[in-house]
Amino acid sequence: MQHCGMQYFVTQKMSWSIVNKFPHHSFRWIGIDGTYVIAHFPPNHYVSQITVKECLDSRHNFTDHGRSNIAMMLYGFGDGGGGPNEDMLKRAERLVDCDGVPRVQHATPQEFFIELAKDLDNLCSWKGELYLELHNATYTTQARIKKMNRLLESILKDHEFLQVPDQISHIAVATFLLNQFHDVLPGSCIKEVVADAVEIYNVLLDELAADDGRQLKWKGIIAGGSYEKTPNEWVINSCNWQRILFHNNRLLLLEPFSIMHLNELELFKLPLSNKPLALGDDSEFKLQNRYITASIDKMGRITKLLAHCVNKARNVKENFSAIPENNFANQFVIFDDVPLFWDAWDVMDYHLETKQVFNSDSQAVIVKNTPLEACIRVEFAISEKSSLVQYITMFAHLPYLIFDTTVQWHESHKFLKVEFPANVYDMDAYYDIQFGHVKRPTHRNTSWDAAKYEVVGHKWMAVTEFGRGIALLNNCKYGHSCTGNIMTLSLLRASKVPDDTADMGEHRFSYALYPFIGSIQQPCNDLNLSVMRAAYEFNNPTRFVNDWPAKNKLSSFLKIDGSDGIVIDTVKPAEDDANTLVIRLFESFGGGVSVKLRINHSRIVSVDLGDGLERTISSLPIETDDSAIGNQCGDLFIIGFQLVQICSLVENYVDFTTIVVDDHIQLHAIEYRIVVNIVPK
Repeated sequence: MQHCGMQYFVTQKMSWSIVNKFPHHSFRWIGIDGTYVIAHFPPNHYVSQITVKECLDSRHNFTDHGRSNIAMMLYGFGDGGGGPNEDMLKRAERLVDCDGVPRVQHATPQEFFIELAKDLDNLCSWKGELYLELHNATYTTQARIKKMNRLLESILKDHEFLQVPDQISHIAVATFLLNQFHDVLPGSCIKEVVADAVEIYNVLLDELAADDGRQLKWKGIIAGGSYEKTPNEWVINSCNWQRILFHNNRLLLLEPFSIMHLNELELFKLPLSNKPLALGDDSEFKLQNRYITASIDKMGRITKLLAHCVNKARNVKENFSAIPENNFANQFVIFDDVPLFWDAWDVMDYHLETKQVFNSDSQAVIVKNTPLEACIRVEFAISEKSSLVQYITMFAHLPYLIFDTTVQWHESHKFLKVEFPANVYDMDAYYDIQFGHVKRPTHRNTSWDAAKYEVVGHKWMAVTEFGRGIALLNNCKYGHSCTGNIMTLSLLRASKVPDDTADMGEHRFSYALYPFIGSIQQPCNDLNLSVMRAAYEFNNPTRFVNDWPAKNKLSSFLKIDGSDGIVIDTVKPAEDDANTLVIRLFESFGGGVSVKLRINHSRIVSVDLGDGLERTISSLPIETDDSAIGNQCGDLFIIGFQLVQICSLVENYVDFTTIVVDDHIQLHAIEYRIVVNIVPK
């Protein structure tokens, strides 16, 4: 937030929590990097009528007496009700200076916070997440919208990368952001809005797959799958690390941040011992490569999972049994899901008491068993109306299992999840958020802990001990939980209000299980594949274009030296100058670091550190790499990477002025941006 120039934050939503009362109304909200904004929660509600009782209630409810003596009152008919009326304005005039009632005066939000900032030294602080104890079903409701949102986030970033230094269509981005309105993306919308949103997504996909004026066409939204080869086939890697592409039964090396012709890619050679092997009998299958060994029963449940690595310091092979004995991972469970208040918005803690475990008859068969890929197909009935088909795949070059899942879903007030018990025990679990990760308790010691029975996460979650752990990746899900050592991914709901057809029909989604020896930042394998990088690859598949107008490969356009934790998330033209390149980076491991960023294939004129709105903060020095042949390379030193908190916001109009009010999902992020002014070489 502060990185984008925001100094203040106001919301009323936290008062909706149904168990724990937030202890402050005015406070410093400190992000995971130590920066803060001045935050205020009005001690009343957001549709006040400016009555005497409401003014007295505001004073009575205010929790920060002695630290500050001002509070905000948001008045008017809200939620589309028309805003303030004449009676409210007259009451405000009468209460400007009335005995026995707090003094009332009109002010803009800016004026209010300037006055509140005078009390800054007296205010208490709150560090980390502002967790709303309500509306936690919105992480799962309307799964199709969430899937398309995640997919288009990835595609638009790749499209920006391909457009450099041309301008990407602002209309496409604006249209995509329209569906991030606070009742669309959460799924708390009516049936007609769902239909509109899906249509918007489909139109965007068609537009981005069409000719964009540079004879550049998307081959398709695929992740290295097999398809008919064409003479002009270019492969895109928009990640700043080397990747391995599985394509037409070959493993190919992709250079960091590159656009290369398929015929120019180098083969990646595996040791002979690294062939996946699928064995099966009447009760169990076994998949194995050099990184993991998995035993899978006829229900598709993992009964045993070993992670392997070679300890180079001791020159011995280590194994980690990632699942406790007599436990099943990839265990599907279903719950009754009838919330107290709002069907599409909420899931209550008592739904956990209704768990039903699937252990019925199923069909399982080995469908592929090659030196590079082994796959098991599992099918079973969820109910008389719903069914599930899953492909469990092991690739020779990947240290995790992939679960590609198709569900025919026709339920009412049910909640489908999948559980993964882990053979590790910690007080906290890790959850991916925008540009970073946070820790949340795995225990229920206090009412604050117990209220977090359903939490938000993005691309991954993990539980760890010293030297080992297990991570769960996903490509389109947001609802998670971890109680004790059991990680749970929320898959599908079946709410009936305000859309009585919500989530009915076919759903396709994927997740992956990644056991490791080491840490989430540095697993012990020869791939150098942190959990963060694995999740990025899982959500940003290798893509292809039919033609590349430059006709020359663009290899390692950007290169990072100094830390494997730096992720270049976005490369895009600047909003106001097509010859200016904006590079958005973040530190994914959770610590400060100094790195060198090398930019090839262009002559750098200047480099500036910028904020989230691409405004220059300071200039950075450039060093020319004379050792480079054929390129004039600039080496950029970034000192002390910071963790910068941002937040999803919506606007609300109150008291004839704009008040920035948050959505109910509070998220944090780590972000760092630089602005690089370049001219084509």
